[in-house]
Amino acid sequence: MTSITSVELNYLVFRYLQESGFTHSAFTLGYEAGINTCSIDGNLIPPGALIRFVQKGLQYLEMEANLSNSDVETDEDFSFLHPLDIITKDVNQLQQLVKERRKNRDKDRDREVKREYEGERGQVIEKEIQEKEKEHDKDRKKELADSDMVTNQEENDSSQA
Repeated sequence: MTSITSVELNYLVFRYLQESGFTHSAFTLGYEAGINTCSIDGNLIPPGALIRFVQKGLQYLEMEANLSNSDVETDEDFSFLHPLDIITKDVNQLQQLVKERRKNRDKDRDREVKREYEGERGQVIEKEIQEKEKEHDKDRKKELADSDMVTNQEENDSSQA
């Protein structure tokens, strides 16, 4: 793994101070760090290099916190972290934070699935009740029709007698 030297970091900070308008601070750092004597070609360093370097470092820490040896579903389980958390906590603390977020998200998913299941189950029960009511109404109508036929038959029989 390649690491950045203190000379390179000093130059990046020097450039950042210049680009941000902190000319006196840049001059002081340049003088104390001996930037004018270093072998770094300033034309090869793009503007905003320190900011990009720090952002990539934060992204790396975020990825490291999200990955563990047992993780298979990294795409959907990826958890974004706040930059202040990334800066102030070590990787183990960040991994614990990610685990807690995943547990909470899993609990929320389980609750949602349970609600959906209960909602679907409620709909099924409601349908069954409606079907039973329809069958009961049909049976009632049939009974009424049968009793009307019996009444009409009795009336016919009594009128013929």
